[in-house]
Amino acid sequence: MATEHTRKDRTGLPWLYLLLTVVVAGLFARLGWWQMSRAQEKITMQGAADAAAVQPAITELAEFDQSMLYRKVQLQGRYDFDRQFLQDNRIHQQRVGYEVLTPFYPDNDKSRVVLVNRGWIPQGKDRSSLPDISAGIAEPASRLASGLLVQPSKGFTLGDASDETQKSWPIVLQYIDYETIAAKLDKIGVLPAVLVLAPQEPQSYTYVWQPVANGPEKHYGYAFQWFAMMLAVIVLFVYLNFLKKK
Repeated sequence: MATEHTRKDRTGLPWLYLLLTVVVAGLFARLGWWQMSRAQEKITMQGAADAAAVQPAITELAEFDQSMLYRKVQLQGRYDFDRQFLQDNRIHQQRVGYEVLTPFYPDNDKSRVVLVNRGWIPQGKDRSSLPDISAGIAEPASRLASGLLVQPSKGFTLGDASDETQKSWPIVLQYIDYETIAAKLDKIGVLPAVLVLAPQEPQSYTYVWQPVANGPEKHYGYAFQWFAMMLAVIVLFVYLNFLKKK
């Protein structure tokens, strides 16, 4: 009886291995195709940025839509230097820092604020001491904000955008969340995009933005690795269950 029971268990094992192989190989295939789709997204983004670069500058954002992304923008209005945000964990030349986000109130649209990314600034001596972001404050109250309109991706997010225990400005953000920002600004409407300030503007810091941070080649490389792992799992299953027995 024991021998018969053992034989049944052994004959059932290949089906278990087959199921496991299908699941793992399918997961690797899915990850590979996801990287391929990310590569295509990068190509589309770069193409949109190149096409928008030759379009005339936008001077008002009352009727915002996706076709405005990557366009040059010139807005007359007023900065709110008293209530600024610092987007955390921004890397530039292997240094950790922040990107400075300053609310801007256009003269021709009083209903909502535009977030202006004034560029990258290095982290202070430690995380408890925030950097000085007073550049441009001495300029006239009404001024021109000139740059490119973008819509940053949240990427992988975990937890809230900001620590609710923060009681003083500037407020540190882990990622850009327009609802959180609107709440901090007394629930005023926030344009669901960011104006990346041109580097020649007096209020700007280090200009680090580019339409595609990593080209499609990186995603093609990752896709190749996932597809290779998928193939390796299939070959290993065939070898262990068929070729090795022979």
